[in-house]
Amino acid sequence: MRRWRILCVSLGILAAGCASTGPSKENLLARASVSKSSEQVGSVALNSKIISTTAQENGSAGDYVIGAGDLLVISALDMSELDKVKVRVGTEGLMRLPLLGMVKVKGLTSRQLEGELADLLGQKYLNDPQVSVFIEEYRSQRIAVLGEVNKPGVYEVTERRTLTDMLALAGGLSKDADQVVYLLRKSASTATDPSVSGELIKVDLEQLLAGLDPSMNMKVGSGDIVSVPRSGEFLLGGAVKKPGPYPIKGKLTVDQAVYFGEALRDDADLTNIEVLRVNGPKIEVFNINLEQLKLEGTTGLAIQKNDVVFVGTSGPKAVFYGALEFFKSVVRVGLSAGAAF
Repeated sequence: MRRWRILCVSLGILAAGCASTGPSKENLLARASVSKSSEQVGSVALNSKIISTTAQENGSAGDYVIGAGDLLVISALDMSELDKVKVRVGTEGLMRLPLLGMVKVKGLTSRQLEGELADLLGQKYLNDPQVSVFIEEYRSQRIAVLGEVNKPGVYEVTERRTLTDMLALAGGLSKDADQVVYLLRKSASTATDPSVSGELIKVDLEQLLAGLDPSMNMKVGSGDIVSVPRSGEFLLGGAVKKPGPYPIKGKLTVDQAVYFGEALRDDADLTNIEVLRVNGPKIEVFNINLEQLKLEGTTGLAIQKNDVVFVGTSGPKAVFYGALEFFKSVVRVGLSAGAAF
């Protein structure tokens, strides 16, 4: 009987000790300076949304600037000479039309060209002429899609494209992609002054794909560069069931980060969370009480690249759940022994 009690106590201590297994803070901190690739769970869902958001048709060309190579269809009401006349814009941005001869169209939108042609026809032929301009074919445009996409490269397209169109053409986001995309838009003065790089626009993919603001899915044109950066990572350890590196996707706070490890262990103590941040030669330590944050209704600390998030354990919980596991094992052993008799 005494041996049995000693065995039971030993097993209980062992079971309680097993509740605290996993990488130590020191080991996680040593890995914090190394960024490792990690499967981005949300990439499949994001790519599905990208495909569903891509334009099914060209859409309005009202804001498109006409250029060399575009094929236009020109019509003027009650004028047989200008009834669905097809004309391609020349390399100098000029086109030849019946009655009007050479007309400069480069740099104009279709609506601006309609007004220009109406003015020219009104001077010689009609009072208040009604003119329509339809872009049947867009010139070949070279658009680069770089960074964390499955097929990065330079794409030649012959119709109006949006950000999601280009991401879809590039095979969607890679597993390491962040949830933002940068658009470097060619400036009108870039051609004459190479030192002018143009406008850099940052777009949040989650907001874009939510579809709440259609204007976020911007049109892109020749010379534009679409770039998707790699996501950062943080390291999660302590009382979680699956410690390790996890991607930082968008804005991530500590109260969200602790649940990345599939689930918290039974002995997890949400009043004892540490965020360790390497800042040059120093290590900053943030002690966080998530239960207090919840009571106050305040936002948790924002997680940065290479942070270590360590979930502490509750001493009483560790003993309790260790003992619980021990008694479960005793019951199993007892049942097995009874069956043997």
